Amino acid sequence: MTNSHEYKINTEVNQIVEQNPGTVIGKQNNYAADSKIPEALKSISQLLENVQQKYPQASDAEILDIITEGFENMPQNNPKQWQRWRDTLSIVFAGGIESIKLLLPPAGIPIEVIKRLYEIYNRK
Repeated sequence: MTNSHEYKINTEVNQIVEQNPGTVIGKQNNYAADSKIPEALKSISQLLENVQQKYPQASDAEILDIITEGFENMPQNNPKQWQRWRDTLSIVFAGGIESIKLLLPPAGIPIEVIKRLYEIYNRK
């Protein structure tokens, strides 16, 4: 017997079209939720909270600049930490921007920070 909590199925229905009365045609994608995404998002959220605590007077734009500068210098200054962040960002971006929008807004984290980190990730 299986435990029902082991299987989490997310579904997405795109474009529902009624061709005949009573017939509904749609596309349904079933996939297991990636358990690494919440952990990766928590790491990013913690980073942003740490920067906000260290620079409490900084605006969102200034925090974005601080994080961007740190990520741009990280491959040369701390390659192991950079690899961990690359792995974290890969997990998050595999989950898609929508997962980020769903999980981070309560923490007040702007999506632009994540997009900028993705740009840095792609450059390196």
